[in-house]
Amino acid sequence: MEKIAVIIVVFSLLIYSIYFNQIALAQELELKSVGKGTVSCDGGEEIKGVRINFFVSYDKGTSFAEWNIDHQKLGSAGGIITKVKTSPDSFDLKGVEAFDNICNNETPSDINLSGNCGAGTVTLVSDNGNKGTFTSNVKCG
Repeated sequence: MEKIAVIIVVFSLLIYSIYFNQIALAQELELKSVGKGTVSCDGGEEIKGVRINFFVSYDKGTSFAEWNIDHQKLGSAGGIITKVKTSPDSFDLKGVEAFDNICNNETPSDINLSGNCGAGTVTLVSDNGNKGTFTSNVKCG
């Protein structure tokens, strides 16, 4: 039953973002990344071997943007990206964590993903206390 509720929340947030175009971009820049790292839960527990995946893309002027982190045994956490700020070398993404099966913290919660374009570190900070650092190669452009 919990998984159905999570799916409904994620789907609702995604539809809301698509139809009301909550992504604020000055230009139609695409971002995508996959990486690995560590998540620190609100209670201080450190979880290694976590994979991150996020993207911002466009189809006929409509933006699509989501993020997800996965752990082989614990499950996943993720949601949508609602605001994107970029420079030639870096990015700052704001969004919502719709579900959290890794740290099991309260959701929804505001999140921030930031880092540099190219090879480097992506940082995740959630208002519910989750923090993550990931080695990744972010494609901006």
